[in-house]
Amino acid sequence: MTSPLSSFESQEITCFEIIKAAYALSENELEIMMCIKNIQPVDIKGIAEIIPKDRATISRSIQRLMGIGVVRKTKINLERGGFKYLYSSMSVEELKTKLMELIHRISHNMKIAISNLTEKKCKEVFEEVRTKYSSK
Repeated sequence: MTSPLSSFESQEITCFEIIKAAYALSENELEIMMCIKNIQPVDIKGIAEIIPKDRATISRSIQRLMGIGVVRKTKINLERGGFKYLYSSMSVEELKTKLMELIHRISHNMKIAISNLTEKKCKEVFEEVRTKYSSK
């Protein structure tokens, strides 16, 4: 479950709560991200040895983490033939920079949206709600 923005007023906020909220990560995705960060490079089997989840669940989480750019995949050719993928994460400094840039963009967009709030827009939203439920 994600936290409301007002929960971030607390002095007890952690960077991990910010990461989860900024990227809408599940607890499972955050755990897999931290596993990759601390034992990289690692394959899905190595993650499954630490986090007792099925390979499909781990794979979906990794795909999500790659999609937001915090995990990278490298294809390794095996000596006996075939291949496997190893996963690694960005450095802490890269993650901090990425988060700071994201928070800055979000903050900027929120300030614009707030400055555009008017009584007229509130009434328009109310009318949309009324229309939505009056047809039922």
